[in-house]
Amino acid sequence: MEILAFIGSAMLFTLFAAFVLFVLINMSSRLALFILFLTPLFFIFLLPGTSIAFLSYRQMLLANGLVPINNFHILLMLWSSLIGIILYTDFLTWYLAKGAKMKTGTANKGKSTEPFADHLKNASSAIKKAKNTLLKRN
Repeated sequence: MEILAFIGSAMLFTLFAAFVLFVLINMSSRLALFILFLTPLFFIFLLPGTSIAFLSYRQMLLANGLVPINNFHILLMLWSSLIGIILYTDFLTWYLAKGAKMKTGTANKGKSTEPFADHLKNASSAIKKAKNTLLKRN
């Protein structure tokens, strides 16, 4: 009986993670976040007794029975992993889109595409002014 509960829980968590990753890849990261948070809440409000019994089911005991691992702990681990993946892909797509804009020059119209061009001009003009001031004193 315990092995069937473990297999059923593992299949349910695997399907949940696969569905969230499918939505992330094919649709939207924000939609994947909404599904990630709203699906467990939806089931808790729809079937409170069954959901609470499922989440509180003890899968294993660690440290000679001192630390129980419930399905809720597994759900939290899955949440943190998927949130990390979703945020990383969001940041990566933002960074790549920003880099593509900078490369084509659409991000800064009229400015140089060299990243420190303005600072180099200011630094070189400051050095020239200082050099002229020093040469005038001698």
